[in-house]
Amino acid sequence: MRHSRQSDLASRDVERSGLSPTWKWVISGLVLLHLLAVTAEPFRFFTRSARGTSPASDPARWVLAPYIELAYLNHGYFFFAPEPGPSHLMECLLEMPDSSQVSLMFPDRRTQWPRLLYHRHFMLAEFLNQLHVFPADAAVAGEDPSRLEAWQAERSVFERVRDSMSQHVATKFGASSARIERVEHRLPSDDEVFRQRLPLDSPTLYVTLPDALETVPQAPPTEEATSSAPSAAIRGSAIEELP
Repeated sequence: MRHSRQSDLASRDVERSGLSPTWKWVISGLVLLHLLAVTAEPFRFFTRSARGTSPASDPARWVLAPYIELAYLNHGYFFFAPEPGPSHLMECLLEMPDSSQVSLMFPDRRTQWPRLLYHRHFMLAEFLNQLHVFPADAAVAGEDPSRLEAWQAERSVFERVRDSMSQHVATKFGASSARIERVEHRLPSDDEVFRQRLPLDSPTLYVTLPDALETVPQAPPTEEATSSAPSAAIRGSAIEELP
């Protein structure tokens, strides 16, 4: 008696909802389709390799591509774990009107708050570092002209963004000029953490990145290398004797 009464109440709730079993199946299918679209992109991202993407992930991604792009579900899936990479900062060197110099670091969680403001400066520093391109050297200049032109175009974009940031900082702080240098905050090694007890904000973990490729001087040849290559020594002495 009691069971039949509960069944009648349940059937009345279904009638009040106005949803037929067909519509319930349709809604459930749409929900499952959305969940599949949410998981299709990260699944395809994490199964890619040097040979391409996984054949198991491509069909669903291709079929759901219009909906994924419309709902913006194809954003990057770069997480901070399990192996986070180094972070990047901007060191602004200001030349003040009284000839004094001031150094500012962006981002700086001690002066930039709330957290959203700090995160904004953090993303600007990472953005500038991602745009960085070394100036084209003589080796690149001798290659394909189209490649050199593309190289110079990318370098021009970096310089315009860097100079715009420098000008903004100089105007904001009333400086005569400003220069921005990229700084990398590298991760400490296991030995530095567990044995040396090095803190994460140790000054030794901050490295100023060069803006141009540095020429590494070649070490002079050793006696063993000289003795093993007599022809090279002869050629060298012959060149020195040329007028």
